[in-house]
Amino acid sequence: MSINKLLSIDEIQELFAILKTKKIAVIGDFCLDAYWFIDHSCQSHSLETGLSITNVKKQKYSLGGAANVVNNLKSLGLGDVDAYGVIGDDPFGNELLQQLKIIDCNTSNLCIQNVSWDTHTYSKPILQNKEINRFDFGISNDLLEQTETKLLGSIKKNINKYDMIIVNQQIKNGLHQKSFPKRLQEIISQTNTICDCRDKEIEYSSTYLKINKEEALEKGLLLEINEDQKVIRKMIDDGIYQNIFVSLGSEGCLVFGKEEKFEIPVPFKLKGLDPVGGGDSLLSGISVGLIGQWDVVKSAALGCLVASVTVQKNYQTGTATPEEIMTALEQNTIN
Repeated sequence: MSINKLLSIDEIQELFAILKTKKIAVIGDFCLDAYWFIDHSCQSHSLETGLSITNVKKQKYSLGGAANVVNNLKSLGLGDVDAYGVIGDDPFGNELLQQLKIIDCNTSNLCIQNVSWDTHTYSKPILQNKEINRFDFGISNDLLEQTETKLLGSIKKNINKYDMIIVNQQIKNGLHQKSFPKRLQEIISQTNTICDCRDKEIEYSSTYLKINKEEALEKGLLLEINEDQKVIRKMIDDGIYQNIFVSLGSEGCLVFGKEEKFEIPVPFKLKGLDPVGGGDSLLSGISVGLIGQWDVVKSAALGCLVASVTVQKNYQTGTATPEEIMTALEQNTIN
C-alpha cells in the first residue's frame, strides 16, 4: 500500500488549513541535543595539567524528546501547543526554554526545579563528520513532590481544553517516576491521548500507542513480524490501547486495530539518514492526522511522510513544514 494511494495533496492542504485552530498538550521529557564539532587540526595542551585539549570549533543545539515533538507540531502548523514537563536551572535549560519560546510554544507549565534536576541533554561530539561517544546530562534526576503536584495540578486544570494529549517518555529517571504515572493516568483516562513511552515499566491505558519495533519486542507486545500478534490484539480488545502504531524505522510503520494490520511503507528511498528524532516526527504526523479526524491508516501514512523529511536533515533533530510534506508526496507520486 503506497503513500500516494493513501494521501492526496488536496487532503493534506485541507488538514493543514484547520491545524491553526487546534490545541495540543505535550507532557513528557523535555530534552536538548547538543552538537559539538571537534577541531583536531589545532593540537594543544593545558598549561596547568599538561593534558591534551579538545577544541570545539562550533556548537549547535536542537530541541529533543518532548521538546522535539513540540517543534515538529509547530512546524506543521499547530495553533497552540502547551508544554508540560520539568527542566533544570542551568544553561541547557535556558537554551531549551528560549528555543521553545521562539517557536511560540506555551512554556508557562514547564516547571524549573532548581535542586536535584539537570536538564536532560545529549551532548554529541562530532569528529570528522561522525558522532563519537556522547555525554548525557540529567540521568539521575529526582522529581520532588511539590514539583509533581504543581505540574499535575496544571494538567488537571487545563486538560479539557485540548484536542489531543501527547505523552512522551524516554528518560528512565525523568518525569515519569514515583507516583507521577499513576496520577497522570487518572487525569488522562477520558481524553484523546497518544503515548510514546520507551521504558517497559511505563504504560498508560485507554490511549493510542506509538512504539518502535525494538521497544515493542522488549515489552513483549510484538512477536516476530510475520506471526499473528496475539498480545497486541488482546491489549486492543481489552481496551488497554485503541490502536497501536509500530515504527519499523527505514521500513515504515505497522498499524494494528482490533482485527486488522496495515503496513505503511516509507514514501521513497531515503538518502543521508540521520534517524535522531525520526520517531518524534512520526508521532507528530500521526497526531496531526488523528486531530483532523483521519483514520489510523491515513494518520500513519502522514507520520511516515513527515519522518521521511526530517531524517534526511543531519546534525539536528529536524522538523518538516507543510510545503516540504507536499513536495515529498509529489516526489513519491512521480517516482
